[in-house]
Amino acid sequence: MTDVIETPTAVEPFEGADEWVAAIAKRARCLPEAVRAELARQQIRPPAGWGSQRHLHLDGMLFAGVKTPKDAPRTPYIFDIQFTQGVTAFGTHNENDAGKSSVIRTLRWALRGRSQLQPDVRKWMRAIVLELRIEEERLAVAFAVTDGEPAGAVLRLRQPIDFVELRARLEQPTEALRIPVGPDTGAQVNKVHAAMTAYLHENHAVEVAEFRSSEDFERVMDDVMLDRLGFPRIPSWQNRPKDQQAHDGDGSMGELGWQTWSGALSITEPSVPVVLGEEQRAVVRLLQMYLGSPWAVTVAAIAARKGQLGSQLGTLQRRLQDQQGAHTGDLAQLRSRLREIDAELSSHPDPGDLSDLDRRIRAASDAGRTAAAAEAAYRETSLRYGEVSRLLDDAESEVAALQEAKLTRRFWHALKPSCCPRCDADVTEDRWARERAGQCSLCDSPLELQQAAPQSPEAAHELDNAAIEKYLAEGAALDIDTLDDLAAAQLQVRQLEQHLGVVDRDRDVARQARDAAQRAWQAAQADVTGLPQRSVGQWQSLTVERAVTLARIEERENVRPTANLEKQIEELQRQLKIVKAAEQEAQKRHKEDQEDLLRMVSEQVTRLGRTLGVRNLESATLLGNGHMPVVKGGEKENFGQLEPGEKLRLKISLIVALMRVGEEAGVSRHPGLIVIDSLGREELNPKNMIDMLGELVKLTQEVPYLQVVLTSAYGDRLVEGLGEERVLLAEAGQPLW
Repeated sequence: MTDVIETPTAVEPFEGADEWVAAIAKRARCLPEAVRAELARQQIRPPAGWGSQRHLHLDGMLFAGVKTPKDAPRTPYIFDIQFTQGVTAFGTHNENDAGKSSVIRTLRWALRGRSQLQPDVRKWMRAIVLELRIEEERLAVAFAVTDGEPAGAVLRLRQPIDFVELRARLEQPTEALRIPVGPDTGAQVNKVHAAMTAYLHENHAVEVAEFRSSEDFERVMDDVMLDRLGFPRIPSWQNRPKDQQAHDGDGSMGELGWQTWSGALSITEPSVPVVLGEEQRAVVRLLQMYLGSPWAVTVAAIAARKGQLGSQLGTLQRRLQDQQGAHTGDLAQLRSRLREIDAELSSHPDPGDLSDLDRRIRAASDAGRTAAAAEAAYRETSLRYGEVSRLLDDAESEVAALQEAKLTRRFWHALKPSCCPRCDADVTEDRWARERAGQCSLCDSPLELQQAAPQSPEAAHELDNAAIEKYLAEGAALDIDTLDDLAAAQLQVRQLEQHLGVVDRDRDVARQARDAAQRAWQAAQADVTGLPQRSVGQWQSLTVERAVTLARIEERENVRPTANLEKQIEELQRQLKIVKAAEQEAQKRHKEDQEDLLRMVSEQVTRLGRTLGVRNLESATLLGNGHMPVVKGGEKENFGQLEPGEKLRLKISLIVALMRVGEEAGVSRHPGLIVIDSLGREELNPKNMIDMLGELVKLTQEVPYLQVVLTSAYGDRLVEGLGEERVLLAEAGQPLW
């Protein structure tokens, strides 16, 4: 449904109905003047009385055309019938699809302006005329049918139609339809309709209204029938299907007119579980209309306006929700943009701010000094590392030399030379004895080491690796003088290795400090040399945007953009409150009018239902909501649970009961016509159908203005129940037309 809110045109407040207005004002808690003004604005008025009943009577009908079934010859036809005062029936000999329902549908098309004919049958038609009377006025609905579309007029007749003469006039142009018209012959004149129109005008028929299309036809019949039968046009609100609603109560405003009120004249689908008419949504309005309460129109108008106001309210509330969501989202966007601007301003200072540049230069200078100091510290630790490394290399070389000398002495001392390596003189046994006494056997030098006394435990000794590790781990004090040269050198190597590890770690720390200081120095330099070249104009533009964004945020935080929409919602709620109060008070008065009528109608329906053959019927209770529960054989059943034949009997009973009660109470509204299609299709017992036909004849005798038109495939039963004079029976094996 569109979001455009349509407001009814304001009219002058009505006068009178003071008691009703005062009751509404009390219920809605407002002043009577406000109630009158609002009801006038919504075009809701109190009852203005009830017009007298007007009767509708069918006199005759004729239609002509050409059947063009597939793979069959073209067959022209003319069908005419003059309706009797009471019951008129059309029948076949147990033949379905033989034209019975088409007669009823053609009749309803001419009477209502809306076609329910099958598409092929509709295209067979060329001309249709229906003669009817409303009180003393004689009318004819005459129209041509071209490719299924109607065009014609409603005429006022000064004398009845002579259907015998009219049929004779149409025989020649209808017979000419046997010859097909070529596609290249252009637009053809509908000679059948032309002949029919000529006859009507010769008999001084006067045109009342003209129509040129299906939509136009409905509108014309709506105007003609409502005006003459005294039925009102009532606004009606129709909710959309749930899956198509934009919000609860979404729908559209329509109008109840002749198409709705004429629903109570036909029973074409007896199995449909509604007590009156054929649409569930219309049954309550039909009952309100045909029970004759003056409040029926007011109640219906209020219900329509309430639905419209409720839908408008739902539309505005949905729009309010959308706007509030958009407002919240817009505010969030503005706040996000403000944060972006502030971040940009903080990272890019004002181009004219020299103090900031000076601060950045000082920071770069400080960072440079820190980087230089870190570089010097790193170099110092590197030098220490190099020095310790060289000492370690020397110590390791000394250990290697000592180990080599020791091994050499052991080798040479282990030898026993037999001659001098210089002169080849033999070493005698005497020289070996002298050597054992401490003199070298070759050079006769004293061998002191060999003659020294044994050393004490504290004397010099050699350390193995395990001993060195222990001394280093436990931190034991060593007397270097007690160690031989090799052990002392080995101990020095291990001590230097430990010291080198410490110096290496110090060098790594110094390197990291130097690298960090250099990065900080480079960043400080970039902070000075890499400043964006933002112009003063760009900076000012950014600061102006910040001020505007901040102002918009403050505005949205302090001002509600939906205030006007909220006022509209509040006004609609006020209107709806008055309309709902009016509905409650109108329904209260309508119910008071209807209670006795409903009781009387229920009694009549029960009696008539028994008469028409509803077995074991104890009671049928018509309710104001369109339901009619029944009690059969002590068991309560809803109307929709009944057998199709029982539904048909009770539907007929209800229409007749409405007429009878209306006559007795002086509020009858039904025009007195009942059209029934395919009677007997729900019957299993032929006798039941014959009995019902007899009762229908009795009803038309008891209610003089009641006219019944029906069809059935059981032609023999029609003749037995109604008599030959009331039945148009097709020949055996043949269609009705």
